[in-house]
Amino acid sequence: MDLGVRQNFNLPKLHSLTHYVSSIHLFGTTDNYNTEQTERLHIEFAKDAYRATNRKDIYPQMTTWLERREKILLHTAFVKWRQHKHPIQPQTRRIPEPPRVPTQTIKMALSPVKSVTFDVLASNYGAIGFQDALADFLARLNHPSVSVSALRQRAADTLIPFRSVPVFHNIKFTKIGDSGKSEISDSAHARPETVDTNSRVLPARFDTVIVRQDSLHGQGLKGRPHSYQNRTPN
Repeated sequence: MDLGVRQNFNLPKLHSLTHYVSSIHLFGTTDNYNTEQTERLHIEFAKDAYRATNRKDIYPQMTTWLERREKILLHTAFVKWRQHKHPIQPQTRRIPEPPRVPTQTIKMALSPVKSVTFDVLASNYGAIGFQDALADFLARLNHPSVSVSALRQRAADTLIPFRSVPVFHNIKFTKIGDSGKSEISDSAHARPETVDTNSRVLPARFDTVIVRQDSLHGQGLKGRPHSYQNRTPN
């Protein structure tokens, strides 16, 4: 800063430190979060390239050295491919299929945590439009073949004879792993702010999920398998 190279030290690495605490409170622990890949690239793309120069006019030398390394790696990979595989004929070339998402199933508690009123859902859980969304779901379930305008009218006329619903705070998704056993692949959490037995405030947590719904006209978002369609953490 004294030499005028920088005006401050608000680097991305240092700036992100100011957000770690709030991010952990909002989204949970930073699982699988590390700088191993970027640190390794710093060695290969900066330190090794610098050591290959004569310490004078380093940037053009480093760029040239990296370009040559990439060309050598590409040529080596091509030679290995030709030595171990036969060339593919044009008439037998096939377009690779897109990767398939493994079938997943839901794992939930046998009973909900508690029964929550619509008002509490709006105030504590943030589900302001839950009652309207529930009416739309019931109308779609009872009249799957009607038009969109008629569906909205039926949703507006839908009478909901209850004012509270059971709540599940945790949904786990399982799939069959490489070992042939069922393993947890993902989870979704939704819980309001609570106080534990030691009078400590536990912050609220709400995971964002994408829910696939069958469209009336064959349009919609292609998402997770049918095993947990039309379900949300709340």
